[in-house]
Amino acid sequence: MARVMQHEEEEKVIEDPGERVHVWPHLVSIELVGALIYLLALSLMSIFIRAPLVDLANPEVTPNPAKAPWYFLGLQELLLHMHPALAGVIVPGAVLILLAAIPYIDRTRAGTGIWFSTPKGLPITKFSAVYTAVWVVGLVLLDEYLPAGEGAHGISPLLELYGFPPAVGDIFVPLVFMTFIPWSLAVIVKRRWNANTREIIIALYTFFLASFVVLTIIGTAFRGHSMQLMWPWEIGAPEGLMER
Repeated sequence: MARVMQHEEEEKVIEDPGERVHVWPHLVSIELVGALIYLLALSLMSIFIRAPLVDLANPEVTPNPAKAPWYFLGLQELLLHMHPALAGVIVPGAVLILLAAIPYIDRTRAGTGIWFSTPKGLPITKFSAVYTAVWVVGLVLLDEYLPAGEGAHGISPLLELYGFPPAVGDIFVPLVFMTFIPWSLAVIVKRRWNANTREIIIALYTFFLASFVVLTIIGTAFRGHSMQLMWPWEIGAPEGLMER
């Protein structure tokens, strides 16, 4: 009986007219201020940050590095560490399917539309972001600098050195890590905070978002010539292009 009453309370939608606000002027004014701040930031960047023009696009000259648009740099970073079909098709497709499945997994209406949903949501989000960032940065560094003999580096070349087929390092190992990290995160959050389904979903979504942000930052600011890791001030202009 107690469970039934609790379920009814969760399903009950409380309407408080005092908490309602109109799109105009409340939301529109906030968006206008945000747009003006963004415009001011771009204007200051254009004044103080040098962004020289280069030659027109030439299909016969490929710049080094040839980077994707910033919103695809996370996927381009994945391409450096695993099989192209896995990084470019399977992983993005699986992510989109899992994101679409969230409303069918978390069907509780209580707390819908509230940031972090519960008091435990914010600390779970912070922990999940740090946990994911440490794993992602550590794996990128490991795959970049792990010696594999004869000047080669990385997990896959090392496994091939010991006789494993390329599919082990390019497919199996990435799948293991991409499964283990969110699974271990969910287990930790469940045990440490006694998290419910909503809070575990918050942790897993934070894992996805933090992974995307960290990989995008690495691909944008820390990949230089031949897509090698280097400090941002060491990158310079792409090879094969002439400044005007």
